[in-house]
Amino acid sequence: MSPLPTAHVPLPDLAFSEDGAPYSREFGDIYFSRAGGAAETEHVFLRGNDLPMRWQGRPHFTISELGFGTGLNFLVTYREFLRRCEPSQHLHFISVERYPLTPEMLAQAHAAWLPAEDAPLLKSLLDHYPLRLPGWHQLKLPRCTLTLGFGDADTLLTTLDAQVDAWFLDGFSPAKNPGMWEESVLAQVARLSAADASFATFTAAGAVNRALQAHGFDVQKTAGFGHKRDMLIGKRANKTPTPPSTPSSIFVIGAGIAGATIAHALAERGAAVTVLERTCIASGASGNPAAVLYPQLTKFYTPATAWHFTGYDFMLRQIARWKALGLNFTHQQPGMLRLPRPDQSAEGFASLQLDASIMRYVTRTQAAEIAGMDVASDGWFLPHGSWISPPELCHALLQHTNITLREQTGVQSIARDGNQWRVTLDSGEMLAAEQLIVANAGDAPRLLADYPMPMGISAGQVSIIPAPVPPLHCIISHRGYVIPAGEQWLMGATYDRSDYSGAVTDANHAENLVHARAALPGLALNETSIIGRTSLRATTPDRLPYVGELAPGLHVSIGHGSRGMISAPLAAEILAAQLFHEPIPLARNLLAAIHPRRRTKAK
Repeated sequence: MSPLPTAHVPLPDLAFSEDGAPYSREFGDIYFSRAGGAAETEHVFLRGNDLPMRWQGRPHFTISELGFGTGLNFLVTYREFLRRCEPSQHLHFISVERYPLTPEMLAQAHAAWLPAEDAPLLKSLLDHYPLRLPGWHQLKLPRCTLTLGFGDADTLLTTLDAQVDAWFLDGFSPAKNPGMWEESVLAQVARLSAADASFATFTAAGAVNRALQAHGFDVQKTAGFGHKRDMLIGKRANKTPTPPSTPSSIFVIGAGIAGATIAHALAERGAAVTVLERTCIASGASGNPAAVLYPQLTKFYTPATAWHFTGYDFMLRQIARWKALGLNFTHQQPGMLRLPRPDQSAEGFASLQLDASIMRYVTRTQAAEIAGMDVASDGWFLPHGSWISPPELCHALLQHTNITLREQTGVQSIARDGNQWRVTLDSGEMLAAEQLIVANAGDAPRLLADYPMPMGISAGQVSIIPAPVPPLHCIISHRGYVIPAGEQWLMGATYDRSDYSGAVTDANHAENLVHARAALPGLALNETSIIGRTSLRATTPDRLPYVGELAPGLHVSIGHGSRGMISAPLAAEILAAQLFHEPIPLARNLLAAIHPRRRTKAK
């Protein structure tokens, strides 16, 4: 896979006037009107798109914006949506920003201007704000999904899949930021527009007017806001929307982290989901008592690197959201030190150009201070590095009232039967569903023999040992990992492609101990009390999972390997969004990279 551009996301050249109003030095323009930013949003973008009238009776409504800026348009829109719409309705808000503000900048930008009634919404935005990574980020808020794109509008929109009902065209003025108003950008606006889409913009520039008309919009001038005489509004010409259909019955095969996250994502959308599990919840690799949440570091920002960093960012927000919803599972965020393997240098990861809030270089002395004990080398510190209990999370996710769980229910075969999928159980019982999702890791190739996908199996043994003294203050990642999980450490994991028996061996314990001691010199461990667990991972040649529709009504989420805890939750949201015709929270090129038909076609 060819490397992508670096992960660098530039900061805005932000300044504040004497009265506290934010403006951009680079573009020489204000972020919102001093005459009243919230009032401007209501006049230009809400009334300009006939909102909230057009929300009425719509279970889902999608707005897309060019230029997130301070997020003021989003906050005002979100507030009005919560006020005026039924609890069953859901808002999708998509926005792009080349120079995203930091959370601290956002808070300062709104300090003197945001209405007090919107302060809780700003706090919610800041609490869910994504890491500074390029590409799309999905934020799950109450009754609202905010999809933020960090990068150039032209590039980002070409990678987006969505059906937009209303556009907020709100970049800096065409005279000062012409790139936001180029024909190629407006062509993507037209491509992504739903049949009855509308738009509104503060500008009345003739070039913008003509370009929008050329792309199929009826355009008219109307009164602008404040001192501005005119602005533009319009809608798609002579189009009638077709309401999308949603699935009536869904089966998920597998109750590990892949199956549990997709079942929960669908259940949250109101779907009735049946989960079929051959043994019991989290019986495979998802059964380890602790799993590390961190992305794989590489020298270049490849599609695989981008996928795992995007999944890492998404999972961090999902954990916070699930906790807020009352799901009960163990999670700790002590941070993680990534130490280079013998064939690597710590400096090699600098080419990723990740923001220091995501990952920063530390000397060996600094690393030892973070860890609370001596470490073998300098490295990189990821402050959001975490560990989680996969079995507890799987159990919590599958307790949703819309999920029916059938354990000790093996699936013998699947077959297409008309417009449904027929599922034959080991017991001989036959079931049928409109949509079928295969998420049972290593057993998937047997069920999907007609759709060959290159997959391998590796056995991984973890070693569990009483926590020594002094305590370890963070997770250590090296050739393996060390997780300080309360009164015990979990070390691992081996990669064995010859013994698939599931046996726990002294040789594998010895390998885990060797790696741990290499990373933490002078470490004294009580080896007499060591226990372990071995499970099988399903892997792919390019370390990317298979996620998507394999055949009509047949979907997969498999091949997540040793990164399942950050990969599967994002895969679940992608599948749920596809089934429910929602904006897809991933760029098209990465969707293609994980698609199950990227290598082979059905027989």
